[in-house]
Amino acid sequence: MNVPSLPLRLEGLRFKGDRDYLHGTDLLPAALHALSGERPLSAIHDIDITFHALARAGLTLQAEAPTGQEARAQLGCTIDGRRLKLFLVEDGRPITERRAYPEDRIVALTSIDAGSRAVTSTASMPFTNIERWIAMTKALHHEVFPDAGGKWLFVRGKFDAYLDTQGDEVEHRVGIQSDFGGKLTRASLSVGGQGVGEIFFALA
Repeated sequence: MNVPSLPLRLEGLRFKGDRDYLHGTDLLPAALHALSGERPLSAIHDIDITFHALARAGLTLQAEAPTGQEARAQLGCTIDGRRLKLFLVEDGRPITERRAYPEDRIVALTSIDAGSRAVTSTASMPFTNIERWIAMTKALHHEVFPDAGGKWLFVRGKFDAYLDTQGDEVEHRVGIQSDFGGKLTRASLSVGGQGVGEIFFALA
């Protein structure tokens, strides 16, 4: 099976809650679903996405770095043994829809241990994996760094593979492993006791 032809426009993107920018929890799965084509998502491996700037318009996935503008994100992944390096570039399409994103519902069903700098959840939730992981990580940062001035943002994710959902009552755990001067963190991610990747947050 061939990788879908590039460039690929990401469809169905919406603002979340009262945000005026597109959320990383939507951009990662949208890009992976567009790339997977007729394959299952599990066919995409060694995923590494880095966000460079907030996106406020529609995005197109392309193989070449943009000319005259900054890519909003860069995505690396492996499909059928082929390593791809791709760019998410604003294409001028306005975002006209938004949807609710009640992060507080995720946090309410999450156990936070600031002492061990870890957060866990086994509850069944109507959210994607990346939505719950990012909400859990954000809540953990607020507990571990209560005096941090600014806003914690999801800036990079590295995953062996990605699935939108997991089975019910599987433990999701995020633990901060490294803290770079209180400005950047690296956290490990496990599902059902198995490591599945890392999440990086930066203070903006």
